[in-house]
This record gives sequence, C-alpha cells and structure tokens, in this order.
Amino acid sequence: MINKHLILSLLAVLLVACSEKPIQTTYAEAQLGIKELNTALLNEQKVDGVNFLPFSEPYLENRHHILKNVAFATLTPEQQSELQYLIIQERYPERYLPWPALTNVAKHLNGAQKAEWQKLVVSKLKEAQESKIFYNRYELEQLIDYAKSGNLDELQAYFKGYKPRSRLGLHQLPNGKEWYQSKINYYYSAVEKPLTLLAKIQKESSEQTYNSTTIEHFDLLEVAKQNCKIEAGLNWIEQYINLPATFKNCDMSKLSKYRKAVLVLAEVDLGIHYQAWSEQQALVTLVQKLEIDNTQAKTLLKDIIFKPAAVLAAARPFLLDNKKT
Repeated sequence: MINKHLILSLLAVLLVACSEKPIQTTYAEAQLGIKELNTALLNEQKVDGVNFLPFSEPYLENRHHILKNVAFATLTPEQQSELQYLIIQERYPERYLPWPALTNVAKHLNGAQKAEWQKLVVSKLKEAQESKIFYNRYELEQLIDYAKSGNLDELQAYFKGYKPRSRLGLHQLPNGKEWYQSKINYYYSAVEKPLTLLAKIQKESSEQTYNSTTIEHFDLLEVAKQNCKIEAGLNWIEQYINLPATFKNCDMSKLSKYRKAVLVLAEVDLGIHYQAWSEQQALVTLVQKLEIDNTQAKTLLKDIIFKPAAVLAAARPFLLDNKKT
C-alpha cells in the first residue's frame, strides 16, 4: 500500500513538472548564455577554460535550450529574425562538421580536452560520411593547419585519408540549396530566389565604378563597425553582431565606397554556393572585376566559403538604395 502511494506521488510530481512552461529568458540573458557556451569558438577571445566542446551533445542540448527559451514576443523584428534563423540552422548538416574552419578551437583547450576533442571530431566526421557530408578543400586545408599547430596527432592521421567534396559551395551538401536559401532569407532580410537576386546584383554591379584600393583589406565586420550603428546579436560567427540589423543602420555616404566590392562579393557568394561555380571561375571574377591579384582574391574567396551569404546583409542597402533612386 505504501509503495503504491509512493508511486502515485512520484507520478503526480512528474506530471506537474511536465505541465510547467519553461522559464523564458530575456535577449540579454540569452546572449550571456550563448557567449558562455561558445568560449572555444572565438579566435581572439582569451579564456581560462572551456565548459563545452563545440557541437558535442551537451553543447547542442544547451544551445537548443537557450534559443528555444528566449521570450520571443519581447524581441525586435530583427532579433526575432535572427533567433528564428539560428533555430532553423539546427536542422542542417552543421552538427556533422563539428570544427568550423574559420576558428581554431584547439587553442582554447587543455591537454585532456584536446584528446576528447579529437575523438569527437573524428566520430562526427565518420557519421557525416555515412550521410555524404564532407568538408570542402579550403576547409580541410585550414583544419589540417590547426591540427598541426595544436599537435593533434589523431586528427592529423585521420585527415591524411580524408577526401573533401569536389566543389566548394553549400549546394553540394545534402539539402545544401535549402540550407543556403535559409541563409539568404536571414542575411538579405527577405525571401528572394537566388537566381533573381543574382540578376539584380549583376545588373547593379555592372553600373558602378570602383576604386580598387579599398578592397585590399576588406573585412565585412570591420566595414560594419566603421560605418554602421552596431546591433547586438547571438551568432558567434559575427562576433555577436546582428549583421542584417546593423547594415540597416549605416552611413550610406561613407559606405558607398564599398558598393562595387560588396556587390561583386555577393555575386561570387551566390555563384559558389548556389550555382556550383568552380574555384577558378570565382577567382577570375574577383580578379577582373575588383582589379586585385590572385592572392587577394583567394583571401576573399576563403571568407565567402567560410561565411556563406553573410555579405548579402551589406548588399541589401545598395540594392534598396538603387530602387529609391
């Protein structure tokens, strides 16, 4: 009889717990939580320790919990768009490619964590291969450099036999075109078909003059910081800057000198990630249209490959500005 009462009491507690709504958090609280979670993912960030290995199961669970529990109704439209984008990204192959090539995760790890990190990456990449998900050549070359600098012997050995996918863009991954479309929707702040957007960009780009000296050290985040009012974000890739919201608040008289550069980069972004452009086609376009050398072009292409569609946030003001005029 006692056992029966105990069981019923436990079930009642569980039912109450399940029926309770999760505690909602503010945007600021979510940003703090995300930053704490992503301590291993920012190159310039100095950290004393890492609590979660990126894209491990505890990391994914905690990230999902943080994003799902933000009080959506209290956010600005731009914040809502960013939050929806980050939640949508969880559906795509990102989790199977656990080491983002644009950041050296290993530099923030201690010896024990490095050993665990290598096992995690190899395990995830083996799962990815079963689903035909592979890094591209630019990503693989960068990860090999990271593995060497961090003395990650297990990963160095694994990468020797790793065959990257043949093309550089997202289109070649399973659901890659859908993944890229979701990025267009967010960064461009509108649902636009890639080919329609490409035609608009090429038309606008062909009508502009350009001073090649402004492209030598082009960096999208630096352009935003120097010419726009920064809006806080949740995405570590943009150093917690909401790029679409930020580029809506720019001094267009100062930003105008980047017009041609941004439009050409946006054209190449769409070409690589949606139209299956080859590396050579992309480099030739950058060299010829921006009047730069091959080394500079390769640096710009690498950024496009590592940050798909991000440049569209900067391109949108120019296309809208053209409509007004």
